[in-house]
Amino acid sequence: MRKVMDTGFQKQIKALSFLLQFPDAQTLESMRSQGPLLEQTFAAPDRVHIRKFLQYLAETPPLGVQEAFCAAFDLNPDTCMNLTYHEYEDGANRGEALARFARAFDAAGFDPDCSDLPDYLPMVLELLSREENGAFQWVVFEHRQTIKVLEERLKSMKSPYAGIFQVLCGLFYAAANQYKKGA
Repeated sequence: MRKVMDTGFQKQIKALSFLLQFPDAQTLESMRSQGPLLEQTFAAPDRVHIRKFLQYLAETPPLGVQEAFCAAFDLNPDTCMNLTYHEYEDGANRGEALARFARAFDAAGFDPDCSDLPDYLPMVLELLSREENGAFQWVVFEHRQTIKVLEERLKSMKSPYAGIFQVLCGLFYAAANQYKKGA
């Protein structure tokens, strides 16, 4: 299988993983201080969405950012960041899908230190950012439509996270198209 995900893609995916972390005080301060570096990881037009999100972080009190995160991802199952939920909800088939993610983390030697399910998007993006041989391209290929649905839902909610998902959606679709051409 031809390697599709290059270091530029990996850096962008890692940056998006970071921006999709829960914005506790320490993480929020890091996001704000690393803003210019994060912004430089992206080219136009994606940089515009990243800049707009970083501006939102700079202008919004920490509690407001946390409330927006919770409203978007924790309190609304339609926009939760557990990828397999959107296909299987809590049905029996979800277990195998979760196990596949867990095996991918094991294969990468990546043991995330958290209590989230292995399909939690920020962790999955972190996994993709560490990819070296194309072994996890299936994630992009199989979950690009879920990312698109999340982008559309966040946009309709006027969530500040919609732009981040627009960038992520573009990356997933570009990588999936490149994968199709190279397969």
